[in-house]
Amino acid sequence: MLGAMRRVESILPGCRALALLAASVAVLAGCTWEAAEKAATRRPQDISRDDAARVSKYPSCAKVRKPGMISFNQTVDPMRMITIAGVGDVLLHDSVQRYASFRKGGFADLFAPVADLIKAADISFANLEGPAAEGISKTGRRVKPSARRYDGWVYSGYPMFNYHPSIVGDLKAAGFDVLQTANNHTLDRYAAGADKTIDAITAAGVAFTGTRKKGDRTSPWHTITPVTQGRRTWNIAWLGCTYGTNGIPDRHRQVLHCYDQRAEVLKTIRALAKRKDVHAVMFVPHWGPEYRHKPDAKQRLLARQALEAGATAVIGSHPHVMQPIEKYVTKDKRETVIAYSMGNFVSNQIGLARRTSAILLLGLKPQGEKLVMAAMGWVPIWMRNAGGLMQAEAIDRVKHPKWHRRHLLKHLPAGNLHPPKTPYWTHMACRQPPKNANTSERKNRKRTPVLTRASAKSGVWLRAVGNLPPTRISSAASGKATAKTGQR
Repeated sequence: MLGAMRRVESILPGCRALALLAASVAVLAGCTWEAAEKAATRRPQDISRDDAARVSKYPSCAKVRKPGMISFNQTVDPMRMITIAGVGDVLLHDSVQRYASFRKGGFADLFAPVADLIKAADISFANLEGPAAEGISKTGRRVKPSARRYDGWVYSGYPMFNYHPSIVGDLKAAGFDVLQTANNHTLDRYAAGADKTIDAITAAGVAFTGTRKKGDRTSPWHTITPVTQGRRTWNIAWLGCTYGTNGIPDRHRQVLHCYDQRAEVLKTIRALAKRKDVHAVMFVPHWGPEYRHKPDAKQRLLARQALEAGATAVIGSHPHVMQPIEKYVTKDKRETVIAYSMGNFVSNQIGLARRTSAILLLGLKPQGEKLVMAAMGWVPIWMRNAGGLMQAEAIDRVKHPKWHRRHLLKHLPAGNLHPPKTPYWTHMACRQPPKNANTSERKNRKRTPVLTRASAKSGVWLRAVGNLPPTRISSAASGKATAKTGQR
């Protein structure tokens, strides 16, 4: 070990402490210094060569992809994928808070069965549906903070939610990195409650988006989370907003509103997408009609506007039930994802649809100076409330009625169902064939006639397959056909 230290000191003169630490870590890890030094001095071209060699062993993406599966025109390489995990509402009704108050693990026991899946992602996201305001009563008055996690007056459930601040630390311990704080329950403890919630989240070291403190007109609505992969750090921006605040006036402009401030929302997304130090933008709106599995026209329009503005994906919340996940290709040919609603992650709502949800998995890969969508999956989960237990569980890990799984398959793409296992994406690792692999397809593309202004005036020749003679269609007739079938 001393020899290794001397060698490091000779390489890095003047950095004695750093050298001793590096050598110690290498030796304690069971590695020789030569191996550690070789790994640290690998050239970018060496890394690229190793990546190409590994990917060449993957099967073709055409073989891995299934019917009805949302897929992207990207190689799926688990070693180079940045994974985002997203869940729906953390909605703590009175009975849920009461349960957590008597548990040794506190709120953490609610999501302990799936914490490994949350932690395995590079960045994990949840919607915190309600304030976490210490010492603020239902009337908005400041009172002596209660030592208990639930008392029914300071910390309470529906209709005016407020949670013990320990919920934030428990969410962080479970692996959550980003919280959406803009929702219809944000002001359930009024302006002071929104401020206290921000204080609790900041103290816990968790990122949040969608709200800001009273009197603060300069702090951004968004947050940025860095992910380090290899020698590169990638920054992912998050922007949250809500459709409203249950009629409680937002007098101090503490909450970003999706529709009333649509122009500001889209302007922020455009600005983030153009920044060189931001590599992907996640839009996380709180919107849509409650308890409906189909998104409304307002959701669909805003989702597409956000993606056209530069967002990489949309992860919605509020309806308390699952809504579809779909792929959307923007005008500039970017492949994106819309998850209209992720349902309830933790709650005490009743009924199959409200107790069934999923963990959304998004796989991003570097392409140039940005991150692009490369993979999408979902892990089916449900909220157990029986046998003295209240907790979110991965459906495929436990024995339970199969209709929860069948319910999810009615609304989500079956081909993207992900096993509750880590590391992610290993079951669907694949490579894209070279662009010149399909020669016949390329030749057929070259034979496809191109409609020019000249040919449009003189009519179009259509050649049928087989022994049938060519057929001439006039420009007027072709125009009617286009108008009838619509532009695709």
